[in-house]
Amino acid sequence: MSRRWRVALGAAVSVVVFGALLWFNDPGQIWNALSAADARWVAAAVAVNIATVPVMAWRWQLLLRAKRLQLPLGWLTRTYFVALFLGQFLPAAVGGDAVRAVELGRRTHEAPEAVASVLIDRLVGVVSLVGLAVLAYAAGGHSAGGPQVVAAEAVFGLAALLVLSLLFSARLRGLAARWLEPRVAGRQLAGGAQFYEALHGYRDHRRTLAAVFALALAVQTVRVGTIWMLVQALGLDVPAAEIYATGPVVFAAMILPVSLNGIGVREAVFVSFLSDSTTAEQAIALGVLFFAVGAATALVGALILFVRWMRYGVRAVRPRTQIEE
Repeated sequence: MSRRWRVALGAAVSVVVFGALLWFNDPGQIWNALSAADARWVAAAVAVNIATVPVMAWRWQLLLRAKRLQLPLGWLTRTYFVALFLGQFLPAAVGGDAVRAVELGRRTHEAPEAVASVLIDRLVGVVSLVGLAVLAYAAGGHSAGGPQVVAAEAVFGLAALLVLSLLFSARLRGLAARWLEPRVAGRQLAGGAQFYEALHGYRDHRRTLAAVFALALAVQTVRVGTIWMLVQALGLDVPAAEIYATGPVVFAAMILPVSLNGIGVREAVFVSFLSDSTTAEQAIALGVLFFAVGAATALVGALILFVRWMRYGVRAVRPRTQIEE
């Protein structure tokens, strides 16, 4: 299936799910909850979310250093913001991970290493979600959501096993390249044996992977903390353990390519997992606010592109879809 068809299908899923949420609940109450939100807490959530991006760029830098690729943290941070913006607002053109891989490949002329670093960064982030879910469960998050939490975390555990197998099993090299490599218009960015070797070369850098995992876990913890801030903005009474049990499920749902930027699916997860502490309308409002915070964070990338346009012209802001000229 081409990317355009996947985007169209995801958009359809988002429209249907979000439309159903509005149909079966009271849009007026959702609007009242949003209009009464404390703007100070929302602004704080945006600021914290923005502050996590340099940390994510740092962990990407650590992965590149392991392969003896030296890139400035400032450039990696700007590239991360641009990728967030293009992935958020131009989903039909090019995905955020592909933007990072292409930009890095053009700068370093190391396409296999560029794509491998982005893929490993993404996979370690998924594993960190599993770690956060387990910690939340141990801290009492199992009391929220009942069997749903257990089922979701069981899925996370299976995903973790799959990811670890991908990282350390040479037999799965072809599977990694075929199904997980960032692509543009159905085209691999760096397929072939060189990409396989670049990806699985990280098996020899376990200390780096451990450090990147620790940073990813810290980032995920802080990002779930922004959900807590939005809960405060809406004046809701949701236990922190319940928020941290729900957060990883929300992030996992947003990663899955089943909707358009998580719209609808994100709100449905909040409605389902926070049913003991909120009304459906309040949970939907929380999901909408969380989307707004992510969009505001991504707009930093728009500012970076604007500065590039002012300095270097139109060619500097076009989404790039090929590593080699």
